[in-house]
Amino acid sequence: MSAEGPSVTPGLTVVPITPPVEATLRILLNSVPFLMGAAIVRQPPGTDGVVAAVGRMPWLHDRRLTTLQLPDDTLPSNRAVALDWPVPFQAEWVGAPPRLLISRLVFQGRTVGVLLGTLINRDPMTQQTREALDLSCELIASAVAGESAYAMAAPPPAPDAEAESGSAQQELPTPIAEPEPERRPTPSFDVVDEVRKGLAAAGEARSLGRVLRDAMSAITDASAFSVSLFHLARPEVAYRYKVVGSDRDSAELGRQHVDDGPACYAARHDRRWHVFAREVAIRDVEARVREVIVLQVPMATAGEVFGVVTVQTFRAEGFTDQELRLVATVVEVAAPHFAQMRMTGRYQPVPGEPQPTPIVPAATPQPVAAQPNAPAARDVEDVLRDLLKRCAGAGFSTAFLMGVDPGAAALRGELVSDGEAARELDYALGISSGKFAVPLDERYNAIARAVREARIVPAPTAFEITRPAMDVEQARSIEKLTRGGRSVTLPLIVSGEAAGALVLGPMADDPSFFAIEAVRGYVDDAAKELGAMWGDQKQGA
Repeated sequence: MSAEGPSVTPGLTVVPITPPVEATLRILLNSVPFLMGAAIVRQPPGTDGVVAAVGRMPWLHDRRLTTLQLPDDTLPSNRAVALDWPVPFQAEWVGAPPRLLISRLVFQGRTVGVLLGTLINRDPMTQQTREALDLSCELIASAVAGESAYAMAAPPPAPDAEAESGSAQQELPTPIAEPEPERRPTPSFDVVDEVRKGLAAAGEARSLGRVLRDAMSAITDASAFSVSLFHLARPEVAYRYKVVGSDRDSAELGRQHVDDGPACYAARHDRRWHVFAREVAIRDVEARVREVIVLQVPMATAGEVFGVVTVQTFRAEGFTDQELRLVATVVEVAAPHFAQMRMTGRYQPVPGEPQPTPIVPAATPQPVAAQPNAPAARDVEDVLRDLLKRCAGAGFSTAFLMGVDPGAAALRGELVSDGEAARELDYALGISSGKFAVPLDERYNAIARAVREARIVPAPTAFEITRPAMDVEQARSIEKLTRGGRSVTLPLIVSGEAAGALVLGPMADDPSFFAIEAVRGYVDDAAKELGAMWGDQKQGA
């Protein structure tokens, strides 16, 4: 053995290890004849959605396929289908154009990607070919899911970390390092903890939106950000919080509408996020057109989508996979808080109105007498008016209250909400003046039935709540005034006794179950407060 030590064997070639996803694609190409290329698009798609590509793939020039949002009911899981998809103009082919091979990749019941292939044979596939395709699709789906899990579990190394080098590597000449472009630091999941702290301190939807806006600025390069909350009773946006950047292009981006209502793709499909590209015309001297990458994340609770968070960026590469997952995680954390504000109608602080006080246990009452600016004691009318205001905040602009008249054994009108249609209804029926009355034993009146049976009673027409005070024709005129005839009656039970009823409507559409549940909570709160008032009055007497 020489005393000079070991030497590097001349001609030694180091072959890099093929990534698992690319290895499964090569297995597919070797198993299926007439397959010239294959690629994988991640699901849900992102701007960096192409996971791997092998061979000739003209379809990667087609943004319709690289940004494809594939619903679960479109294709069977891990089963390839051949389509006569038009070849993009960037590809040049001799002879007959190829066919598109497409498959939805599913791993453990979750769609993880879409397989795109280039099939140059137009003959029907044999049974052996289909079996090879099915097996390859299952292997590819497993590899894609494993790569995503590894990317989330293993963060990238620190920039100043250096791997230990062997003696052989030290003898090799060190190449001159080229300056690398400045990269945005990788966001950390520690931002989720900061978001939780900010959400706990927020008291209305606008403050929640500010917390999410700060989080998006820390996670990604957001040129525009918005949160839309849907109406409880109508298919429209009830509240929208929007923020744009300070530069001219971002300001122009904020002026152009993006569909974030109940009819948008993100709200109608069961996906964690939806990414798409759109072109925006910049109104300046040059009249430029820029491409914007749009990310929309739905907010849902109890299986119902009630809002959408929209993030837009001019960044050419769009959103990375880690940014997409981190944004979705932050939105999922904030969704219950937004749902609560939506149900209570607390969108933003109203000037002049007192802020809601925290709930204090009965054993430690607030020292009201010690406060110099303590508000005056509330009476029954204040409680009922507050109930109507909360209903208006929940989306029911037309509502009225009926009270039990024990002497006449009837329900008599009490108060009406502040909406325009409600004022017309009050003028026609005489609710606030007490002229509108319904006998408690009226068999076919929905309001009387709700009070007698102590349950929520819906009614399809205005005649169901106005009889016998009005006939059918008069009730139809009420429906024209209020632009609808549907209503829902909730009984007001105080200390186990019927005290009245809250009527939501008349309105055009039936309210959702969650909206009715929210109002029922308002009615229960009012009943408890009225019970405490009447109990104090009995003790004082």
